[in-house]
Amino acid sequence: MESRSCQRPAALAVAAIIGLLILPLPSNGEVSCHPNIFGGQDCTSPEGRFTSTPNIFGGFDTTSPDGSRSSSHPNIFGGEETTTPKGTIESKPNIFGGKDYRLPSGERIESYPNIFGGQDFRQRDGHVVECRPNVFGGEDCR
Repeated sequence: MESRSCQRPAALAVAAIIGLLILPLPSNGEVSCHPNIFGGQDCTSPEGRFTSTPNIFGGFDTTSPDGSRSSSHPNIFGGEETTTPKGTIESKPNIFGGKDYRLPSGERIESYPNIFGGQDFRQRDGHVVECRPNVFGGEDCR
């Protein structure tokens, strides 16, 4: 079982990455994350800054650049449920060492570890977002 400190900081990065996959962005859409002093992460994307803090449910509360908020908590499948203004994103572990995500639209995204120590996120249409650890203890995704 992963410890909370290793598993949870990635939650914000995943939310920002899924945001990249859902929203139409310029071809240079990138996300860069680093830990913050509140035990969460700060992520910067073309839309602006996402900030998270731990919540009492074992997940994170995240504020998006537009001021909207989302909240996550563990689910019974070993993943997380993230409630956003656009609906709920559900995740569960997959056989590749990553997670399968179901978006509010019903679309599915799968993640799997890559050779750089990060995760790749693949949509059904084949679009892949690659993430790598950065020197600040977070991840950079393209």
